[in-house]
Amino acid sequence: MKIGACMGMGGAQNIMVLKNIGYEYVETGLWEAYSADDAKKDEYLNALAKAGLKCEASAYAFPGVYNPAGKQTAEDIKIALEKFYDVISKTRYMENEILVVGAGGVRNYPVDQGYDINNVYDQLAQICAEVISPVCAEFGLTAALEGLQKRESPTFNLTEQAVMTAKKSGKDNIKVMTDYFHIFIENEDMTKFSTFGDYIVHAHIANPVGRVMPCENDGADYTAFFGELKKAGYNARCSVEAGIQGEYEPTMAAAFKEMKKYKEMFE
Repeated sequence: MKIGACMGMGGAQNIMVLKNIGYEYVETGLWEAYSADDAKKDEYLNALAKAGLKCEASAYAFPGVYNPAGKQTAEDIKIALEKFYDVISKTRYMENEILVVGAGGVRNYPVDQGYDINNVYDQLAQICAEVISPVCAEFGLTAALEGLQKRESPTFNLTEQAVMTAKKSGKDNIKVMTDYFHIFIENEDMTKFSTFGDYIVHAHIANPVGRVMPCENDGADYTAFFGELKKAGYNARCSVEAGIQGEYEPTMAAAFKEMKKYKEMFE
């Protein structure tokens, strides 16, 4: 399993730091990549090339024009498709393989207006099939639906809900990612991972207390998380996605040292 780090394009000076520590890839959001000017793009890409690292995964918040509650018109889906295509086509210079579909209008709905949650998930599966899947297929991407805590989203709070929607979409390139921070907050039953087959294609991790970088003896049960991922047959990537407590380099070094213990479980 590869260990990577989430970072912004403005942190290009830290890419060699990450490489020297031992990180094997970086993860950077496409919303930043979409609006970056040429100078920022060049600085980021040159730093990656010099370090011999790649941006293997990127996250994108789906266009908010699409609301997954109520009747959707063909025009609604057409506009969402155009906006989504625009972002993905203009950020392929990132060369990411995984597209994390995080928060945004596509997955949220007004929870106080009596919508049937089953219908909401049906519509989410529809947008995965009719918008996300074909665009990802054209550009060689695998989409990973991200589970978030209820405070951030009323849908995909559990990995199993994301898996259910991916299955409903009927598309091979609609998969899921799992995030230890959100799993901890939602008290999710991780023993279900082994029933998800190959649907889990990406993972994030943070110390759930304070949402900071993991480190030795920080009180979090990372062993359980990685143990269940291993049972599920997972052996792809895990990105540290958390706040920096203290100086950047020693914090990231401590996080990698802790994650390396679990990486070895998969070797």
